Amino acid sequence: MRYNGVILTVITLLAFFYTSSVESQQSQRSPWAFTVDGGGAHQSEVDLKSGSGSFSVDRWFLGAGLNHSWSARASVGVSIGGGKSIYEFDEQSNFGAGKPWGTIDDSRLSVSARFGVGEKGMALVIPTVRFNGEKGASNGDSRTFGLFGAVFWRINENLSIGPGFGTFSRLEGSARFFPILAIDWNITERWNLSTGGGLASSQGPGLTLSYAINEDWSVGVAGRYEDLEFRLDDDGVAAGGIGRDQSVPLILTAELKPSQKIKLSLFAGVEFGGELELRNSADILVEEIQYDPAPLFGATFEFRF
Repeated sequence: MRYNGVILTVITLLAFFYTSSVESQQSQRSPWAFTVDGGGAHQSEVDLKSGSGSFSVDRWFLGAGLNHSWSARASVGVSIGGGKSIYEFDEQSNFGAGKPWGTIDDSRLSVSARFGVGEKGMALVIPTVRFNGEKGASNGDSRTFGLFGAVFWRINENLSIGPGFGTFSRLEGSARFFPILAIDWNITERWNLSTGGGLASSQGPGLTLSYAINEDWSVGVAGRYEDLEFRLDDDGVAAGGIGRDQSVPLILTAELKPSQKIKLSLFAGVEFGGELELRNSADILVEEIQYDPAPLFGATFEFRF
């Protein structure tokens, strides 16, 4: 059984719990915050470089979070989300015998804690558990664990910066560790450079350079490294094995933020350095292939209550 149906139920329960908490504190500002976010992306059909055929991908994701703040510098929260990545390989594709994988389910649960360090410092810790597997794959064999951590300091009213890290277990083999730059820099009144997120399908943040056109609209450019790993089902050339999709997306963004509670974004760009990898259940490489730069576009949303 996959977890997307359970996730929708939990989102509903989080919303009910938040509503009950707010109603019980009508006389004062509530320390609770409830967030719903999600989006979708389409990677256009793109040719495989060293083989025949092509493929395309459609992704969507939906999540919700509940956060409690004790002060401006201390909070704890929980978030849950799920989605799908639907791969379509054409009939001429010879990678993975023409159908290496199909629909990939993505489910995750995270806890976040934020607290002050000294007078100007802030620390953030986010442990998470994820399930990434093809439809029909074992949930237990699709589970990985991860941790994000960062400490940053407010240098002045326009710049907060500090080091961070991410570490994730793999479906097979050793864990992966990578450094993170935590930054929020108002270069000018309109230009900002910050650590940014993706469509919640990736394991690490990237960087976003944005320009505020006015109070509601901003545009920008964002880059990141994507490394998606997932368990395969018991059919196909690598039954019970592992699939990977790696790329470096570079996208243009347009964001509408009419209030502090609503954020809508459109994006379009290209994925560079794309590579697909197929491994068997013993974590032995079966096949890998690169693909041409892949156009992609999509939209995301975030509502805060």
